[in-house]
Amino acid sequence: MCVKPNRPNALALSVLPMYCIDMIDFRRLEAFCKVYELRSFSRAGDELFLSQPTISAHVSALEKELDVRLLDRMGRGVLPTPAGEILYRHAMTAFASLETAHLEISQLQDIITGEVPVGASTIPAQYLLPPVMAAYMRSFPEVQLQLRTGDTGEIIRKVGAGELTLGVVGAHDQQPDIVFTPIIDDELIIIGAPDFAPRSGSVSCESLADMPWVVREAGSGTWKIFSAALGTHGIDCRSFRPVACVDSSQSVIQCVRAGLGVSVTSRIAVAEFLSRGELVEITVDGLDVRREFFCIYHSRRQLFPAARHFIEFLTKKCR
Repeated sequence: MCVKPNRPNALALSVLPMYCIDMIDFRRLEAFCKVYELRSFSRAGDELFLSQPTISAHVSALEKELDVRLLDRMGRGVLPTPAGEILYRHAMTAFASLETAHLEISQLQDIITGEVPVGASTIPAQYLLPPVMAAYMRSFPEVQLQLRTGDTGEIIRKVGAGELTLGVVGAHDQQPDIVFTPIIDDELIIIGAPDFAPRSGSVSCESLADMPWVVREAGSGTWKIFSAALGTHGIDCRSFRPVACVDSSQSVIQCVRAGLGVSVTSRIAVAEFLSRGELVEITVDGLDVRREFFCIYHSRRQLFPAARHFIEFLTKKCR
């Protein structure tokens, strides 16, 4: 391998020994890795806050520099070539080494600064985290919190894979490498438009199957906990009559407000709508569904001081 003197924004990597590699530009490598992970130039651009042409130019320049095709363009998607697989594997090792170096240096100084990627399921992302994040960043302006939203299953998976430093979710999954720290209690309630209010004041569990339901996607922590609670009463949610399937709590609320059907959601999310009379709570005989929200992180991942401090701050604010 031929190595030339350093130049700005460059990273030397021994990834393809059959080629004489100059110095791989860090920005090009980051763009390639993001396209590899997302299988999309446009989505990679969104993640890195760059235009699609810029991402394409970075990847093309990297392929020209290495004199090898790294990605096969398949219509709107992309697939890595064997050379791309090799480069990505070694790039991840290099990025991890750089992150470890940055971590160790920051910990030596014990300065609360840097970026903290936080993933959250829909209820925490929309209702719990924004005021907490605002308060935290007023106190620690040198920290940049990056909020990314997904369903509970997706957030847990990304924390486990090291793609996110922290997560806030509404369900506890049996993941041996994930630490679940309870931060706040919540109650799940069934909601409907005022026209859906039962005349008797409450309904039976069995009658739920006769109602039109706005259901959540398969990875929803809310729906998972609700289904388990009904299961203890001998009710299978698969017997429900779905009229729509949506992927966020806000979509649930808007569909229910429009009179499409009933659904289940967090009391935290609908408190204002209930107080204004825009939604009603449908009480079910003998059904009381409660849960906890958790802050999660990987047990074998060393956390930056900013991440550790944010966990403490979040827990204190939510209790």
